[in-house]
Amino acid sequence: MSAAPAYSEDKGGSAGPGEPEYGHDPASGGIFSSDYKRHDDLKEMLDTNKDSLKLEAMKRIVAMIARGKNASDLFPAVVKNVACKNIEVKKLVYVYLVRYAEEQQDLALLSISTFQRGLKDPNQLIRASALRVLSSIRVPIIVPIMMLAIKEAASDMSPYVRKTAAHAIPKLYSLDSDQKDQLIEVIEKLLADKTTLVAGSVVMAFEEVCPERIDLIHKNYRKLCNLLIDVEEWGQVVIISMLTRYARTQFLSPTQNESLLEENAEKAFYGSEEDEAKGAGSEDAAASALPARKPYVMDPDHRLLLRNTKPLLQSRSAAVVMAVAQLYFHLAPKAEVGVIAKALVRLLRSHSEVQYVVLQNVATMSIKRRGMFEPYLKSFYIRSTDPTQIKILKVSEAQKLELKPGRCT
Repeated sequence: MSAAPAYSEDKGGSAGPGEPEYGHDPASGGIFSSDYKRHDDLKEMLDTNKDSLKLEAMKRIVAMIARGKNASDLFPAVVKNVACKNIEVKKLVYVYLVRYAEEQQDLALLSISTFQRGLKDPNQLIRASALRVLSSIRVPIIVPIMMLAIKEAASDMSPYVRKTAAHAIPKLYSLDSDQKDQLIEVIEKLLADKTTLVAGSVVMAFEEVCPERIDLIHKNYRKLCNLLIDVEEWGQVVIISMLTRYARTQFLSPTQNESLLEENAEKAFYGSEEDEAKGAGSEDAAASALPARKPYVMDPDHRLLLRNTKPLLQSRSAAVVMAVAQLYFHLAPKAEVGVIAKALVRLLRSHSEVQYVVLQNVATMSIKRRGMFEPYLKSFYIRSTDPTQIKILKVSEAQKLELKPGRCT
């Protein structure tokens, strides 16, 4: 008995030799063919004068890209529509160009003048998209054009366009490092921006182009501290990391006096016979020398940083919490550093990947501050559901705390 031929109900399945491959179009809800013949149909739709057909074609093309399909052969047909007056079509065209401009640099160069006109468009999204496409064309010959576009965008009225200008700075720097001095001028200008949308992006540009120019941060330090709570999570991580590095080089360490006291205590405990032979006179001299040291007084700007980052320990982003924990570990006095323990323990309820990173950092912190996590020992008990690498880290942590590993089911 011959078996009946099997037909796949999923049109998106693999096609046989010489047959077109079908897929589901999430934009229109229909089934379309993604072979070259269908691409010809899309090209015809893009060549028409009807905006509705162009919009439908661009939706299908963007849907193809979203599904991981290669649509690079449509670049010539799409780039011709970058000057389309329909705003919806133009947005989708720029979405496509941002994806393929770096791969199709020769064809993109032919439309440089169109992208430059896009920088003057009344719509802020079009201006930002034009700059994004321009900075994606990695050809040294257009470096002067990119520099001029970034400078103009840095003065744009829209914070979204200024944010895009900050994103373009590292791209131009990687293409031509000789432009560093001019880019630093743009970064200095954008660092003075008072909007939260720009802050994270310009600090990232600063870290990639000129991290040694700490002087650029001095006059913007307090502003960045005050804006921090309202910046998006990605920007918060970047700014906190930069401010941690800044504060460690510009402020006195609050743990310095603690280390001095510990050092003096060790010297007193492990005194040599010669020291004992010196008698009471040397003890009086040492006693009089200790009060001579100035007591540590925290700088108000140092306190501002700690005060403004503390609420972020409640952030839903594990990366933000880890960044604040790092800041407090290095910059907070011993009496205050304990607040990060509860936040890190909270992260242990997250995915196993997050748990692994948190436990690695907890292990490092426990070397210097052993008792910080003792109130939360139950959180470090081994559970039967823990992955092997998590169990190993918990056992290691328990050994550092000189505890017997526990187990709960």
